[in-house]
Amino acid sequence: MGRLAKVTGEFMGVRFEVKPTHIRFDKIIEERRQMLLAWYKDNHPKLHKKLEDDKLTVEDYTIDDLDALNAWRFDEEFRSEYCKFTADHCMKLSKPIDTETWKSDELELGTLEEAWDFFTSRRQVPINGLGQP
Repeated sequence: MGRLAKVTGEFMGVRFEVKPTHIRFDKIIEERRQMLLAWYKDNHPKLHKKLEDDKLTVEDYTIDDLDALNAWRFDEEFRSEYCKFTADHCMKLSKPIDTETWKSDELELGTLEEAWDFFTSRRQVPINGLGQP
């Protein structure tokens, strides 16, 4: 299996290549979303209820709700599981990453999210390639 343009990088000192996108990657996106919703349900039930309500607008959310949206990042166990799930699906790592690294406060979330964006086709490779003038 291959791709026309390889997207590669380094994550936590480990080389990686973004995996080819499966035709039904929407299932993986939904599984990832459900992980977050389950966490919100357990840890921030008021926010979870709002997220489940399709009729709410941005004005219906409070500052506390906005803080709660990012609170999963402070839950070491959940964030390591969530980030590892993301990486397992979108990155082909050159070597495994140990458990302590996944739990680290220094985890490179931006790199992981960027790889996810390429995997889910939210971000495209420029016509002239990556890293070229």
